[in-house]
Amino acid sequence: MRLGVASELWRYPVSSLTGERLETVDIDDTGVVGDRQWGLFEADGAAVAAPEKEKRWRPVPALRSRLETDRPEISLDAMAWHGVPSPSADRVASDHLGFPVRFLCFGAADTAPRYDRGHLHILTTSSLARLQALLPDAVIDTRRFRPNILIGTDDGDADFVEQRLVGRRLGIGETVVEITEPCARCAFTALGQPGIPFDKDVLHAIAKHGGGGFGVLAKVVAPGKVSCGDTVSVN
Repeated sequence: MRLGVASELWRYPVSSLTGERLETVDIDDTGVVGDRQWGLFEADGAAVAAPEKEKRWRPVPALRSRLETDRPEISLDAMAWHGVPSPSADRVASDHLGFPVRFLCFGAADTAPRYDRGHLHILTTSSLARLQALLPDAVIDTRRFRPNILIGTDDGDADFVEQRLVGRRLGIGETVVEITEPCARCAFTALGQPGIPFDKDVLHAIAKHGGGGFGVLAKVVAPGKVSCGDTVSVN
């Protein structure tokens, strides 16, 4: 059964930073290749950036990240880019936050990912439309919710349609994934980002109407390539 098409594809090379929108992604057994492999840490400790929990980390999403020739780069203005790891990248982030930080690869020097999660985060335009209907004055932007794949649903309904697919498999381009659970939400959805204002009502609406979940998590069953416009089918 056809569900829609892959309308947006996203990768976040550095956790908590704004990611990059792509036309095509390679998906392996762990998810989008290059996704969330790096983190931002205190310079003199093991504390990882947690914008949803600590006020001092809230400016982190204003930093951008992208992957260039298998190496992450970060930027504050999308003009000057700095390779990670490097003293210049650490300096830009430290100056932005007002305290010393550094970029580290997860799994190195006893660092661990911020949280255990599914291989992929999938969201639908139907869910975005449902949330927009609940909050007509809010800025409901894909970037606020940080999915890997946004599915443009064929029916266009304003509803949390993907949550009804938990336990089902989706074919997306060359890839097959299994939907494992709703994506639980935290205060990150309320945070401001470039072009997106702080809005605590977003999380409140999700908690009230979506059971705390918005979008779904999925595990990779068959790796492959996914491109924007690829058909998404429910198997």
